[in-house]
Amino acid sequence: MFVSLVHRLQDLRLQAATAPVSRRGLRVTPVRLIAGLPALGNVLYVPMRPGSSTVWELPRGLLVEAMQLAPLLQTRWLMAACMITVEGPREWIECMDREGRACARLHLLPDTDYLAWDRLLAGDGPMPTAKPAHWLRHPCPASAQVLRFHTRRLAGLDVLGAEATAVVSALSRQLAGRIARAEAVPLQSMGGG
Repeated sequence: MFVSLVHRLQDLRLQAATAPVSRRGLRVTPVRLIAGLPALGNVLYVPMRPGSSTVWELPRGLLVEAMQLAPLLQTRWLMAACMITVEGPREWIECMDREGRACARLHLLPDTDYLAWDRLLAGDGPMPTAKPAHWLRHPCPASAQVLRFHTRRLAGLDVLGAEATAVVSALSRQLAGRIARAEAVPLQSMGGG
């Protein structure tokens, strides 16, 4: 009986590893993205390593407090993704640059404001009819950290900042750890809850 249970668990893990990912995209400006991030509350932020050919465009009127957040200024598309794992549904947003390369991922956590998440994904821009081939490439994550975003005005500029959250629920902590392991990056420290 124990052996059959082990085989069933292995089958479930194999199914999860090959689970299809559902995706839908929408056009977004960095200004709209930055304005929507603070309402999300706690999210797992996974910036991608920039490629050697990455050209950084700085949008007018926006700054970031830390270079770790700079990939968000490159965002021109949001690709909402969802898959069913053995642990339940997992949702994230791929922040894509003008060329269709992933700049960062935002992962939905139990502590995230789900209504703000849906508002961020309620786009008025057109959905892409076909995904460029490079949208299907696997970007290389640089780090993973549970953050809470904030914005402020400084000399007429909107400045995006973030802090590691002081309080994280046990469920969010566990899910963030599993996602970081799946992304093959260490989970940077976060508070207890």
